[in-house]
Amino acid sequence: MKRAFFLFLSLFFMVSCGTKETEKKNTTLVYSQSSEPVTLHPHMATDVYSRRIIANIFDRLIETDESLNIVPGLATSWEQKDENTLVFNLRQNVKFQNGEEVTSEDVKYSLENGKLSPKVGTLYEMIDKVETPDKYTAIVKTSKPSGSLLHHLTHITASILNKNYYENNKEKSNHSPMGTGAYSLKEWTPGKEMVLKSNNSYFRGKPSIETIIVKAMPEENSRVIALETGENHITGDIDSLGRKILSENEETRVEEISSLGVGYLGLNTQKGPLKNIKVRQAVAMGIDRDVIIESILMGGVEKANSLLGPGVVGYSKTTKPFDYNPKKAKELLKEEGYENITLNLVTSNNEVRRQMAEVIQAQLKEIGINIEIQILEWATFLNVTGNGEADLFMLGWSNSSGDGDYGLTPMLHSSMAGSPGNRSFFKNEDFDKMLDLGKFELNKEKRMKYYSEAQDIMNFQVPILPIYFMPASAGIRKEVKGFIQSPINNPTFYKLSF
Repeated sequence: MKRAFFLFLSLFFMVSCGTKETEKKNTTLVYSQSSEPVTLHPHMATDVYSRRIIANIFDRLIETDESLNIVPGLATSWEQKDENTLVFNLRQNVKFQNGEEVTSEDVKYSLENGKLSPKVGTLYEMIDKVETPDKYTAIVKTSKPSGSLLHHLTHITASILNKNYYENNKEKSNHSPMGTGAYSLKEWTPGKEMVLKSNNSYFRGKPSIETIIVKAMPEENSRVIALETGENHITGDIDSLGRKILSENEETRVEEISSLGVGYLGLNTQKGPLKNIKVRQAVAMGIDRDVIIESILMGGVEKANSLLGPGVVGYSKTTKPFDYNPKKAKELLKEEGYENITLNLVTSNNEVRRQMAEVIQAQLKEIGINIEIQILEWATFLNVTGNGEADLFMLGWSNSSGDGDYGLTPMLHSSMAGSPGNRSFFKNEDFDKMLDLGKFELNKEKRMKYYSEAQDIMNFQVPILPIYFMPASAGIRKEVKGFIQSPINNPTFYKLSF
């Protein structure tokens, strides 16, 4: 009898523990990416790692679906009253994560303060003011017509902030967000992980998964193994080899789609020999992008011709960077008296970018340019390139609004020099003029013409060398349901379940 009783207790204990483990597994999802966020303040975020988390903590007036169609968000409807007036009708009884209701005053505060941001203000410079005739109506008045504003309002930098909270918590708001999204920040341990908890009062309904743990794992191999073993459930930033491994594993799958992003080499146009346009052109001619794509990316991506992806409004398929021509590159350097120079190339702790840097190092050595590679942690990398300390840098740019203005202006307009985005410190009056015209033009054909000319100027001046169009890809455990890979490359945690 005693033996039977103890056997019953043992079985009960095992079943009980198993149930607890299952419950924990079914309420917690682990998401990994190659670097951790830098900030969770929408007006300060320019990197994809921050953007992915912000997109789940905040909502916008309007948003884009997986096909890049503009759809309702916190606004149920909107109307272009005239060339300078957009009227938004807000959802009623939507609450911030602290329980306060969203009103038109929050919209006014968010958009008018976004315009003041040194990092993202250029997206909203056309906004003259936001009127609030009543609690649930926001009227956006622009100083002039704009063909880009509606696209920009879908971007995470147009997230609606809690006015009361942010006015009273300015010093800590970068790391203590307050939005309306499906998840709120519970804990952030820099260098380790971030914990998000579900917003059970979310206006779209309670999320299926209670806790999201976000981990930064620079090594792709580590992320792939963690996914295979079940330690992680989803990982972003999967490259060619990782895609192959996960596609062949019965426990995992890969979701991939053409993104709006571009992997590129940046050149500091205001530093040392790179001030000389012919030296920059020589650098471009000294790099065989086909070799990079075939050897490192296993031929699984398309060679890029622009900083805009093919799906972006304003993309020019006819614009063309300099082709690989080491003989001509040597001639240019000799003509300018630069037959043997040394440049530093910095990259973040991203394995693929490190490998690309090594190939570029070997290729440029053949034309007389010595490259010293420096690998930096993500936040340090952003500081170094933003301060203009690097000659060359490896980076990617993902256009998350789908519009040419956001694709080019933050990255290369002279007003954005340095940490706001233009890490090439590029200054060209003709280029700036084309971007300024494109931003405010309503006629689609004219906008295309302006952006096409801007891309031609960019490829001739070489502040960046586009290398490849980045696919938006993620590895997912088979038990995870509801994941949809979008071109913008943001995971939507709200749609996930086990």
